[in-house]
Amino acid sequence: MALFGRKDGKSLFGRRKDADSKKPVRHELVDIPIESMIELSDIITYEETGDTSRAFKLVTRKKYEGEALRRYMYHIRDAEEEVVISVDHVVGTREEYEISRWIVDDECELGDPLPDMMTLYFPDPENEQNDIAVEYNRQEVISATLTVTDVEGEQKFEVELHEYVAGDDEFMSIELCGDWLTFYVGTMITRSDIEIYPALDPESSRK
Repeated sequence: MALFGRKDGKSLFGRRKDADSKKPVRHELVDIPIESMIELSDIITYEETGDTSRAFKLVTRKKYEGEALRRYMYHIRDAEEEVVISVDHVVGTREEYEISRWIVDDECELGDPLPDMMTLYFPDPENEQNDIAVEYNRQEVISATLTVTDVEGEQKFEVELHEYVAGDDEFMSIELCGDWLTFYVGTMITRSDIEIYPALDPESSRK
């Protein structure tokens, strides 16, 4: 005689219960809610301010999805400036990510086609009269769907990402959306350089 709800000593309802409880857990670096606070303690933060850390609010989230590409660009802002934190899924892994810190170096309309090599000039911190020239070489062009989210809502665009590198640790990513270019330049940081304080997700608060 089988006990109610059991067969051969096993619960008939166990599988459904387990399936219901195994909801996907959002990775801490993925889809960070708008208006979350992000604290940075990387070398650039220390050199710029002398402080060991600096807190920013997340104002815009950009999500890029393409062949072998899943990237989140978090535009974060404090009273003085806006910087961008990029989280890139490492191809071939399940939950490994690379983190980098960027600035928006320029925004302009497309003129001539983008070249394979570009030279950018940055102020010399040791001499205000001089500039430092950095040569970036294009590595690849990636077509992607871009989802932009802010406090006003969400919009989708089709874009091209032109990926450039300079040496081993300096990068440039140029987002081409229609005829509009956004230049991002940055460098790698580590997971220990970033602390995330998620804002309450509006969808969660309604449950």
